[in-house]
Amino acid sequence: MDMAAAARRLNIIQNHLRFSTKSTHIRNGGKPESQRWILFNSTANRDDGLWSKLLSELTEIGVTDVEVEPPPKNMEKEYITLFTPEAVKFVAQLVKHFNNDVDLMLKERIRRKAHLDITGEVPAFTHDPEVHDKDWMVAPVPNRVIDRRLDLGDVSPANTEKFVEALCCPVNGIQTDFDDGHCPTWQGQLRGLYNVYRAVHGLIPNVPEISKVPVLMLRPRAWNMIEHNMLPGKDCGSSSTPKRARKAINLEIKLQVLARDERGESTAAIKLSMQHSECTLRTIRENAVDGKEVPGPLLDFGLLMFHCASRLVATESGPFFYLSKLEGANEARLWNKIFCWTQDKLSIPQGTIKACVLIENILASFEMEKILYELREHSLGLNCGIWDYSASFVNKFGHRKDFILPDRNKYVNMQRHFLRSYMDLVIHVCHKHGAHATGGMAATILESRDLNIVTKVSEAKMREMLAGVDGFMVYDTRLIPVVQRFMMYGAANQIDRKRDDVNVRAWDLLQVPSGGVTLAGLKHNIEVGILFIDSWLRGQGHYIYKGAVEDSATAEISRSQVWQWIRHQATLEDNGKVITRKLVQSLIEDFLGSTESLSEVIPLSSVQDKERLKTAAEIFEEVVTKRDFPEFLTTYLNLDHTFLKYQKLYA
Repeated sequence: MDMAAAARRLNIIQNHLRFSTKSTHIRNGGKPESQRWILFNSTANRDDGLWSKLLSELTEIGVTDVEVEPPPKNMEKEYITLFTPEAVKFVAQLVKHFNNDVDLMLKERIRRKAHLDITGEVPAFTHDPEVHDKDWMVAPVPNRVIDRRLDLGDVSPANTEKFVEALCCPVNGIQTDFDDGHCPTWQGQLRGLYNVYRAVHGLIPNVPEISKVPVLMLRPRAWNMIEHNMLPGKDCGSSSTPKRARKAINLEIKLQVLARDERGESTAAIKLSMQHSECTLRTIRENAVDGKEVPGPLLDFGLLMFHCASRLVATESGPFFYLSKLEGANEARLWNKIFCWTQDKLSIPQGTIKACVLIENILASFEMEKILYELREHSLGLNCGIWDYSASFVNKFGHRKDFILPDRNKYVNMQRHFLRSYMDLVIHVCHKHGAHATGGMAATILESRDLNIVTKVSEAKMREMLAGVDGFMVYDTRLIPVVQRFMMYGAANQIDRKRDDVNVRAWDLLQVPSGGVTLAGLKHNIEVGILFIDSWLRGQGHYIYKGAVEDSATAEISRSQVWQWIRHQATLEDNGKVITRKLVQSLIEDFLGSTESLSEVIPLSSVQDKERLKTAAEIFEEVVTKRDFPEFLTTYLNLDHTFLKYQKLYA
């Protein structure tokens, strides 16, 4: 094995070592012929005093086996505000209490998917007398969320300028997003959580206090995302690090000392690591949180609740949440348990937390009423979108030829039968039980005063209002006055419209629209997917392209369709060509060759920028040609060493 290959293997091993002595590797020198690999300690540029102080204070309150990565450069203020010893202890206890429940829930997802694949069955409605035969209503909601007619969507609080602008807008709420429109880099998480803290506590200049700004609809990450930068120990307060774990730490220290010496000693370090890697990884798995990193939503939810809940309650401004990507009532039940546990721990009255569930998965659409029932004391209703929901068809049934989705730009919209039935069912179920039913986000960017754009957005949202939704979202703040013209008349909501005319059957939800694939649609999906990955490599969760905001939802449907079209050798309606891997590769090359037209969309001025875009294209091709469909693009990226490497470059 040559030096570079050995070093790459060492890096893979070390990426799994979550101790404070974690190390990684970088290339030293710019010319390929003179490259050599060196190791460096990731703590080299951190404020050791700040980090050591946190560890010392955690020890004082009995927490000795929780590891939090040090702050990125210039993020010390955010770090010390958020990661106080008490906050870290609270999050660690939260994670410890629900770790097994989260694991079981994720395994149930796998079991259910495997059952559908093996049997060829499709989901069906099931009858639960407790839910379907009894007359029950969700608990009343606070005054500030009775009117939910207009929210701003995809507002990542890590984008300080956009977040501050949103706080000053005349809307009902802000989807304060750590999910679809957000990229979960360590810097992004800290900045986003800190900006929410500042907003709640009135610390942002020229922004009114929290009771006078739109309500914050906090959206933590979905269950498919993990947080790499915190690792609570098994007992969250044991007296010492286990002996075998100390041996692993000592081994890692020796490797780093050796690696700082001459070339021959670096080789010895790598060889030593190769010999001991399996033992080291086994030791870590047995002694640190059962080898598990923190579920992303628990870190987000825990810190937001710990730092902001009391202030939000005191000002009657929350806490209010959006819950993403639930697949069934069992997951709503888990969230309800988390809410109840948290309210007890923080001495908040039960039922204070309110949450709106986004129905973004075809399986969840068959359990809407059960989901609402499980969260009935904490419910802010249900929300229906379009692209994550449509992508879930490929996720769950993509290997079946009878579930091939046609060109989304031409044939998939909320007027198609399967999506119209889905929205009607959301409205009927919610209003039947006294809950809000909200629609999706208008992603259009008002780049000009083009009346056609204004008319298109107005007509689409007017159709949703006439169907009975209680509100929806827009991304572009310039659309606020456009939609307010027809929204701000009448009652604060339409919950009294029960929609008893709705009678949705399983077939209605599963009817894939007819239509083919266009070359333009294939190209657009490729472009959206590549540019989203490029955006993530730069630490950005969404971007503007061709007059619309693109986020993980549109990236998911884009890469899902390309994967499915290749898998089933769909044909282009333009010329009858079969969509093959080779055709997709050719279109990717054409797209990379037209980078001049992209200079206004993404940074492309340097060699590094062009190399990053090429890397994004390679990842996209890898994802759409996988034998097995990767369940979530964001999970795929978040667990990939390339994304983690780029976090350092753009820190």
